[in-house]
Amino acid sequence: MRKPNIIEATNEFVALAIQCEHSEQPAFAAQAYVGAAKCEAVAGNFLGEAEHYVTAARYYMKAEKKLSSLKFYSPDRENLEAAIGCFMLALGKYPADSPLKTSILLELANDLVSLNYKCEAISYYKQALESASDKTVRLMCMKNLLNLQIDSEAFDIALNTANSICDSNLNIPDDILTEIQISRILLTLLVEPLEESKPDSLKQLLTDLMNDFEKTIFSTEVALKLQSIVMSSASGDVATLGRVSADGKHLLTPIQVDLLDKLNREKRQSHLCI
Repeated sequence: MRKPNIIEATNEFVALAIQCEHSEQPAFAAQAYVGAAKCEAVAGNFLGEAEHYVTAARYYMKAEKKLSSLKFYSPDRENLEAAIGCFMLALGKYPADSPLKTSILLELANDLVSLNYKCEAISYYKQALESASDKTVRLMCMKNLLNLQIDSEAFDIALNTANSICDSNLNIPDDILTEIQISRILLTLLVEPLEESKPDSLKQLLTDLMNDFEKTIFSTEVALKLQSIVMSSASGDVATLGRVSADGKHLLTPIQVDLLDKLNREKRQSHLCI
């Protein structure tokens, strides 16, 4: 029997995958790329194998997103699980310090967020953070983690993440730092951590806001609104908190508006229980 020609087989799998792509059959294209990856493995070309697995993962993910857009949901999540599996196989082919590993983890996390699997995405953002050495990438990972933790209502964990970002040695642009500091203040009002558990930077932020907000990076309008929110929340003045919140929402991001709404609901509930 003729010894199989691995290069020829790889090319045939890739050609088949391209035909499936043109026929709008992403799941079949993914399967063909998996075949190409296995051929590369036989040939000992591990980087080529990894590249084909990543491509297969993207087509499986495309198939999953297509089903999701059509409101078709599979309880077994065949395409999604196949995509995750291919991404993981690709990860195992790269050196531990390869930036490609971080890139793959971020891509997978972003895909999961787009499919509304946010709790799963958190674990991959954490893995990306552990593997990332670039400070800009680390900041992006931590910011995404913070927003997902808030979205999942893990407010105490989110506050710890926000504290870690602000206390890190990352070079944080002023607009991002301002956004995180605002979220940090709102999370503090929700979590109500013990004074001794607050990091010094958080204590200083609150002190400056309440006594001399010109030392903060907030604009005067933002600082005044935050100051009023902190004071009305601390005093339990539900009516004032509601008015100030309504007036200040245009200064906040959507996720911060959700935090503020949550704070108002909790304060109203506490007021009704008195």
